[in-house]
Amino acid sequence: MSSRWCWIDEQGSLREMTTPLADSRPIAEAVELLLPPLVSTLHNSFHGWQRAGLSPGPVIAERVWVNPSGELSVEFSAESHPTAIYPVGAKAGLAAWLVLLDKWVETFVVVARARAVWSPAELAAALSFTTPSLLPAHLVRTAPNNWERVALALALAVADGPLVSGRQNSGRKITPHSDRHWSK
Repeated sequence: MSSRWCWIDEQGSLREMTTPLADSRPIAEAVELLLPPLVSTLHNSFHGWQRAGLSPGPVIAERVWVNPSGELSVEFSAESHPTAIYPVGAKAGLAAWLVLLDKWVETFVVVARARAVWSPAELAAALSFTTPSLLPAHLVRTAPNNWERVALALALAVADGPLVSGRQNSGRKITPHSDRHWSK
């Protein structure tokens, strides 16, 4: 059975190919790339699906591939394709995305960088879905068992409210100057 690879381009349009984006690897095999600046870019790439009103389907490691530029390729079977996302799907998808990314990136980095992309209200809505009964079963079974720490970090971020610095960007890309402090 062949696969199709989908991603959202810079203009917010769905793109499909028979291979993932160039230099992409499964997220679990690209751990060395998952540094804070790239985490911000990955959040923006994932948010692109929500802005496009499309569901990437189950957010599990085997389906999500990343490249060094922070672009996400999502694998679909030849018979399936992205569908319209319902409001509850965006919340559940965000929860799954945060739990997935937290498997390889420090929780603080995952949530702190998410705060620059999603509003406290969006993060609060996702919080309701960070429970094993509402996350994809395969994601919950993948070690480590981290949903609880993600839920706690989200709750704290929501309680803190909007970013004081005004860096929340409503889905716009984070500019390189916001990572001036970062070096490998």
